[in-house]
Amino acid sequence: MSFWKPIALSLAAVSLTTAILVAVDSGAELEHLEIAYLFPTALIAVLYGSNFAFLTSCASALTAAYFLLPPKLSLYIGNPLHIAELGFFVVVALIAGKIMALLTHDAPRVTSLKRGRVP
Repeated sequence: MSFWKPIALSLAAVSLTTAILVAVDSGAELEHLEIAYLFPTALIAVLYGSNFAFLTSCASALTAAYFLLPPKLSLYIGNPLHIAELGFFVVVALIAGKIMALLTHDAPRVTSLKRGRVP
C-alpha cells in the first residue's frame, strides 16, 4: 500500500468536512460543529488503521481551530472554554479512531499477535 494514499485521503476528508461545516456555520450560528470531524476520523480508522486516524484527528483539530472557533481564520483561540472543548474533541477523536481501527482494520493483527504469530 502506498504511504501517500491514506494521507491524501485523510486530508481530503478533513477538507470536505471543513467546507461543509464552514458553509453550515456561515448560515447559522451553531456551536460545537467540530464534533462532525469524528466522521472522517472514523472513516480513515476503518480504511487505514489507527495511525492514520491519529493524523486525521490532528488535522481536524487544526482546521476546526482555524475555521470554526473564534477568532476565525486564526489559530489563536481566545476563549479558554473553546480550548478545553477542542482538547476534549481530540481525546474523543483519538479514542473513537482507535476503537474503530481495532474493530475493523487492526483486528486481524491483534488476534495473530495474541496467538503468537507475527503478521
